[in-house]
Amino acid sequence: MYIIKQTIFIFFFLFIGLTGQSSSLFPANDSPDNDPTIIIHDTVASPGILMIRVDALDFTGDNGQVSAITLRIDIDTLLIDFIAIQNMTLVGGWIGNYNVFQDEISITYTAPFGTGYDIDGSLLDIKLQYMGGFPADLNFKSNCEISNVNLQTIQNVIYENGTISQVSPVGTVSQDTILTEYGQQFQMPVVMEGPGYDMVNQIDLRIAYDTTQLSYTGITESILSGLTVIDTNSILKIDWEDTISTINLTGPDTVFYMNFEFIGDTNTFISFLPGSTVLVVDTIVASEFNNGLVKALFPVILINNPDTAGISTGDGLYTIGDTVTVTAIPASGFHFANWTEDGNIMSTDSVYIFVKTSGIDTLFANYLANSYSLYLVASPLAGGVLTGEGNYLYGQTVTVLATASVGYEFQNWSFGNDPVSTNPVYTFTMPFNNLELIANFALEVYTVTAIPNNPLYGTAEGGGEFYYGETATLIATTFNGYKFVAWTEQGQLLSEDPVYSFTVTSGHSIIANFQDYSECSAPVGLYGLGLNETTALLNWIPSGDETSWDLIWGETGFDTVSGGNLVEGITVTEYLLENLDQGTVYDFYVRAVCNGILNSSWSDVHTFTTWYVGISNNVVNQLVIYPNPASSKIKVKNLPKKEYGVSTYRIINLLGQEKASGTINNHDDFELNLLSYLPGMYIMHITIGTNQTSLPFIKR
Repeated sequence: MYIIKQTIFIFFFLFIGLTGQSSSLFPANDSPDNDPTIIIHDTVASPGILMIRVDALDFTGDNGQVSAITLRIDIDTLLIDFIAIQNMTLVGGWIGNYNVFQDEISITYTAPFGTGYDIDGSLLDIKLQYMGGFPADLNFKSNCEISNVNLQTIQNVIYENGTISQVSPVGTVSQDTILTEYGQQFQMPVVMEGPGYDMVNQIDLRIAYDTTQLSYTGITESILSGLTVIDTNSILKIDWEDTISTINLTGPDTVFYMNFEFIGDTNTFISFLPGSTVLVVDTIVASEFNNGLVKALFPVILINNPDTAGISTGDGLYTIGDTVTVTAIPASGFHFANWTEDGNIMSTDSVYIFVKTSGIDTLFANYLANSYSLYLVASPLAGGVLTGEGNYLYGQTVTVLATASVGYEFQNWSFGNDPVSTNPVYTFTMPFNNLELIANFALEVYTVTAIPNNPLYGTAEGGGEFYYGETATLIATTFNGYKFVAWTEQGQLLSEDPVYSFTVTSGHSIIANFQDYSECSAPVGLYGLGLNETTALLNWIPSGDETSWDLIWGETGFDTVSGGNLVEGITVTEYLLENLDQGTVYDFYVRAVCNGILNSSWSDVHTFTTWYVGISNNVVNQLVIYPNPASSKIKVKNLPKKEYGVSTYRIINLLGQEKASGTINNHDDFELNLLSYLPGMYIMHITIGTNQTSLPFIKR
């Protein structure tokens, strides 16, 4: 029961010459604690005609002498039809009106002129037609008023509303709960059942739906046929009537389906409205109407970031209001960071529980790579210097470098006993664990070659392969009739002792120079130093005490008797040739002049080649030798394409001696092994077509 206390402003009237005539229908009640009250009694009733009692209480004493009443009662005209007012208690004029447009019953009363009545009991009965199915409220409006015989408004009147409640229903009309996705069409069944539905001949239903969530697409008949449907774009009015026979729906029976398309983003109801009735043999019966619920299914989408950093569970379709639990499981090498949606951090717990409140949820499970330590170990410790040790994130690209110490050569990188790379620059992806890489080095092995200048004069022993730092001992043994002069390498005097010991730090090609015993012996150890394109510095080693020499030179193959260029009376053991042709092969011989009158025989020939002049060209000037300096091998990069055909190369040392030659396929990588080369500078002459270039490099 609802209570509305009507406060009425007090107006003062000057009443002159009016004599108030009064009477009382009930005993007076002068208690100041009782406010005058108009009560509409609550009623429980079946659909149909019923009487609603209205009482007027405590209109006595100062609140008595009622002479005018105006009551306005708000009703739902879909549930209540006003018929009349009856059993009015007060004598006078009564009018009961029914305003359908304002959903209002208005009741007015006027006492005979000059009279007024006290009342503390029944005022009247309101006769109504109740449609049932829903509670019907009768609520007083704010403009109700009661006046006394002096035309004064009675103050502080309490108006108590009334409610008509339906008796226990004899049947139920129900909708279902439907799960659906956006854009999906579905059917909402309407089911009827109950013992009172044995002879149904008419159904009138009013059903509301939210047009922002649902789009009505039609109706599908089932047990009932011949339905009339009116869609007002938010309310469906569905009617059915059989004027000839009745139908038994004690069921449960699905009488029809309403068809909708879900277009919204949240749960929604399909609701029966007041005015919905079921008639059995043309009589409205007490019914209960249960609304339908459309539960929106929306996806929870989980995305792993990075996508290979973990897996997540809990994705799928959920309805609004569901509790969702999502779990992020990081892969090896990663740890969980947070859940984000639209760039906002939702949780830092790998297990995230939330209530679904909206449409599509796209959650990112964000992971971060773990950090691991990389340790580098040189084996042996003195073998080299390593760079790249430190902490790295899983999946990060790591580059380590092994630089061999002098006398050592890099062998490989290994993980435990397993080699992983033979390149001193090793690039790999950091795994999900701490890692120890071993850089394996080995002492460099050098070849020491010891040969006699003439095998008929003697032998040279002690050559072979030596580790860096080992001592090599060379022994020169002369044959009868000959003498040992000196050990030389590339024209340089090393020792005049037949037994020569030294520490090996590089490869060597050493000559044991012997000479015959004679009164005047030819020099040995001829060599060409200081070569360039047009000059050569020639030198030699005396075989005896001579202090003067003759020299003859010319292009290779000349005859010492009839050709060559003779230079006489040289008093030092070297001679500079100038104005030579570039890239040309020359021979030279030296003989000793003893005591100014006796000449030795000419020495063995020595051959040298002047340098080529490099020719700048778009093809050849891009060639590069790397690494430079080099220990074991060199490569040539930027070789031209196939259309240039085959190129040639020659390797010469600074003495003009040719160390190697061959061809290069221009489209292939070119690599040259340097293990047999002595340390020093070399020149690679490359000819491509008609163009040439000279590329110097250093063998360490």
